[in-house]
Amino acid sequence: MAAPSLFDHPLVKVESIERRTYQQRVAENALRANTLVSIPTGLGKSLIAALVAAKRLEQYPERRVVVLAPTRPLVEQHFRTFKRLLRLDAEDFACVTGQTSPNERNEAWAKRLIVSTPQVFVNDLISGKIQLAEISLLVFDEAHRAVGDYAYTYIGERYSKVPRGLVLGLTASPGSSKEAIQQVCKSLNIKQIESRTISDDDVKPFVGGIKVEWVPVELPPIFRGVKRILDDYVKEALKGARDYGYLPSADADRIRLRDILQAREKIRRDIVNEPAAKDLLRRISFGLYSSIHALKAMELLETQGFSPLKAYIEGLQERVTKRAMPWLRAFLQDSRIQNISRIAADEAGKRNEHPKMPVLMARVKQTLGMGSRRVMIFTNYRATAARLVEELGKEPGISAVRLVGQQTKSTDKGLSQKQQTMLLEDFKAGQYNVLVATQIGEEGLDIVECDEVIFYDTVPSAIRYIQRRGRTGRKGPGKATVLMAIGTRDEAYYYISRRRERMMAVALKQVASEAADSERDQPNLEEFLREERMAEISSKPMIIVDSRELGSPTTRELSKYDVLITQEALTIGDFIISDRTAIERKTVGDFVASIIDGRLFEQISNLKSAYEMPILIVEGESFQTSRNVAPEAIMGAVASVIVDFAVPIVWTRTPSETALLLLSIARREQSKGERRPRIRMERKPESLSREQEFIVAGLPLVDTVLARRLLKAFGTVEKVFLASEKELQDVEGIGRKISDRIRRVVSTPYREDGTATSG
Repeated sequence: MAAPSLFDHPLVKVESIERRTYQQRVAENALRANTLVSIPTGLGKSLIAALVAAKRLEQYPERRVVVLAPTRPLVEQHFRTFKRLLRLDAEDFACVTGQTSPNERNEAWAKRLIVSTPQVFVNDLISGKIQLAEISLLVFDEAHRAVGDYAYTYIGERYSKVPRGLVLGLTASPGSSKEAIQQVCKSLNIKQIESRTISDDDVKPFVGGIKVEWVPVELPPIFRGVKRILDDYVKEALKGARDYGYLPSADADRIRLRDILQAREKIRRDIVNEPAAKDLLRRISFGLYSSIHALKAMELLETQGFSPLKAYIEGLQERVTKRAMPWLRAFLQDSRIQNISRIAADEAGKRNEHPKMPVLMARVKQTLGMGSRRVMIFTNYRATAARLVEELGKEPGISAVRLVGQQTKSTDKGLSQKQQTMLLEDFKAGQYNVLVATQIGEEGLDIVECDEVIFYDTVPSAIRYIQRRGRTGRKGPGKATVLMAIGTRDEAYYYISRRRERMMAVALKQVASEAADSERDQPNLEEFLREERMAEISSKPMIIVDSRELGSPTTRELSKYDVLITQEALTIGDFIISDRTAIERKTVGDFVASIIDGRLFEQISNLKSAYEMPILIVEGESFQTSRNVAPEAIMGAVASVIVDFAVPIVWTRTPSETALLLLSIARREQSKGERRPRIRMERKPESLSREQEFIVAGLPLVDTVLARRLLKAFGTVEKVFLASEKELQDVEGIGRKISDRIRRVVSTPYREDGTATSG
């Protein structure tokens, strides 16, 4: 007898879904092991997740399901979607973002299905508000982000230790290489891959297909002339780096920005190691800086036109008036760049637009004239998006609107998430028939399907190419049009993204095949939970972490150890280790910045005045930074911290080294349980209540939390000091040991020779 369909599960609202065979198959397989689901945008990844969630909630009714999504709009979208698809009570759902208060989050993590941003999840996981063993299913939407230091990587590593925990990764584009996909799988402990394309037999009946057409556009002679000038400039600027082996080429069409940045880092190191060649190396470095701006100017010219090029040069001219940068001043004073600036100003004044502009206008009019309801245009630049909306608005029958991110850039004000949502609702309702979007429209927003998607410019990313293209062809036939200026980055980027997309398909099959050959032994859940319960929190070392440090790589590394982390808004230090030890942690970049803005010595002075054993940790490999601070000044600051303030400095190379050092100090300080962390302040508190807390917190083994409890119990500082051992022990958290220490300190006569002790 066949197993019942997941579509018929009692927790699934059958009336809210369209049954699709491939969704049933993928969901059934995803229940067997940690799975990465890779299917095109719009083919129901959320429904697959809902089917899996329904089954897991049935299998483990005492545990919960958590869905992670990278942005607040996407979290809210998933929250609405899961409420629509699953038959749970309204109070069983929770939506958690950075705008959710701590008290609300405490309640939310007890719900049956929670949708959250990964950053908030990490913070509450580190501070102990979330118990991973209580989660039966963890869904990672946009799973391709699980690389590097992104929060998904940390969460995946922690969750991999949970017995019978299930991971479901969702993405339309996991990566363009086998290595990239393997990294995602490793980060999330993925054991199998379920992928579908619009060409698969079980998917074809539900999609209309996407016709991709590329439209070549020739650059006029004036564009090609300016491009030749920039080519010559770049070749000259990079000649030194090429001749001395820092770059393989000085040709603008063959060099990559990554090559230039890597060369710049090598030169920085060589300036330290070879002081005799310092002047030569700095001249080469100036050429690298200048070439970056020349290449940016070339990209704007080739793909956007003269108006954006003019605006870019004017922006650089404004920067150099605010801050003296010799290499930038030399770049702007070069006769070739000044000539280009004049040409750009003249052509922009003539409204000489990029040749893609009239092609776009004709294309949009043709598409809408043939009965299409919605067109979406992608461009990489806000200014271009504004210009396109302006020009499209002049045409009868076209109602265009711009979709950009929240950040305000110069005078260009961003859109709040509420404004973005309202705008998209208007687009869906037909108030606008053309949506011009920057990268914000590629993922993370609920955008209605469009009849045609137009790439005004392209990107060398298979992931972004697929995300853009996926805005059409979900239900009916769709069309994707790519405008390309011949012989420019437009054309190169398009072919790069297409090649990477083909590589992605091959890599997915390879990784899926390899994953199928390996199986994971699941540990026993009951044994795991028993061990968790047996662990005595009181025996763990405790570290108080400043709330601003909670999401840092160092704190993430620290949380992997058997340590109790408490979050507080600290006025002194980043990590409080004991009643006498506080630590200020700085990366090498922050250390140099704190010298420049004067924070360093104030922070060290406060640290020294409040704690008996303060420590400064500097994390990183080298003090060579872009701030151009002389080595003598840096070493002078180091000497001052050590000699003038008598504060030791410890260097660590990585966040993991820093975390291990913090743990080691905590274990040593708290080995006998007598030196638990305690928050102290650098100066008298502003309010009387805070001053009272400060005084009581000076008692042995008493922190700010216990001080507040004591004051609430006895009413005044005087009564706290007069309380008997028995009365003290009636306060939560005050045991016989602490009460004995308090009474000894309060009642033992003082001796100036120091012979009196607190025991």
